[in-house]
Amino acid sequence: MLSCLPYPFFSIGQNFVREIDKTTTKPLLRGKIKMGDLLKESSCSWLEEGTQTYQPNNQYVQQLGENWGNYRFVVFVGTWCNDTKDLLPKFYKTILESQIPLSTIEMYAVDREKRSLKEEEKFYNIDRVPTFIVFHQKREVGRIVESVQESIEADLANIIVKDAQDLEEKKIAKEAQFEKQRQDEINNMKRREKKKYFYTDYYFPNTAQ
Repeated sequence: MLSCLPYPFFSIGQNFVREIDKTTTKPLLRGKIKMGDLLKESSCSWLEEGTQTYQPNNQYVQQLGENWGNYRFVVFVGTWCNDTKDLLPKFYKTILESQIPLSTIEMYAVDREKRSLKEEEKFYNIDRVPTFIVFHQKREVGRIVESVQESIEADLANIIVKDAQDLEEKKIAKEAQFEKQRQDEINNMKRREKKKYFYTDYYFPNTAQ
């Protein structure tokens, strides 16, 4: 039985270990894990049960489904942690309902001292679990730590939608600045230069071929 193991146990090819929680004498996971790993663990039946019973708000699910591109998630959990048992199933159900690929999730399980297997918690400055970190490519745009303000789907949508809007506004502003610079250059041109600018094949190539 796992509960009788006196030392960490792992199988070849696994990125995590099973250890005994000294507080409860039950097994806990530590290291890089996937949702499928948790679903296979008899001690983590709370994930499937919580996922089946939770129904995220459709409004936020739709927002996430429309804006998730180029965003990814780094998640730290404790399989011994009540807050993890509450929020992780809700997060998982939200991801499924939003049709966001599970490949966007990088997840680590930690022990009660918040230690992962290869000290990933230090790189991401983790001191409480669960922690859900939202990245746009390599840039962190927000995180949810231990509890939510409204709901897991609302908080995630607010982070992603706001960042997506900010990026779009910056893109529009950059395009407007470029257009202004172009117009300034044209206005400063001499008449002969303008004629060359507007009527060369370089700027208006012949597409009728």
